[in-house]
Amino acid sequence: MTEPTDADLLARFRAGDEAALDPLFARYEGPVFRFLFGLLRDHHRAEDVMQETFVRALRFADGVHPEMFRGWLFTVAHQQAALLKRREKRLPAQADELALVGLEDPAADRAGAADDARRVRELLARLPDPQRAVITARVFEGKSFREVAEALGCPLNTAIGRMHDGLRNLRRLWEGGHA
Repeated sequence: MTEPTDADLLARFRAGDEAALDPLFARYEGPVFRFLFGLLRDHHRAEDVMQETFVRALRFADGVHPEMFRGWLFTVAHQQAALLKRREKRLPAQADELALVGLEDPAADRAGAADDARRVRELLARLPDPQRAVITARVFEGKSFREVAEALGCPLNTAIGRMHDGLRNLRRLWEGGHA
């Protein structure tokens, strides 16, 4: 039996078979990662952008022409890498300028970082168990999405979706005053 095509898998997904995305993501996980690593030259940044690429693919898969999926996925990956590069260009320069003029106190930064880490742990504890489990496995244990999905016994797209939802919820809690 031959492997199903991208179009076959997308058709199954659109018909309600969420598990159809697992082989599709598995098919492109390596190539997309290698593409992003080539662009970003950093393993962790490439993984982060790959995560966002697959989250977008999961969110917008219904609108993609099945015969164009591969090209569309790599276009999304490229756009996400470009967004990351633009964000990184803006933020570090601003922080470096503050350090140069003596507005940053390194000791205060360490204390602030410890306080921020404590707050993140507190907020993480407020997330639903499935979201917390995925974030913990990815961020603190360094597992790939495939490893997380296997460890939690869920489809790959579910693990990616939980990570996205969990990070969104953490951001919402953080911006809501950390309370």
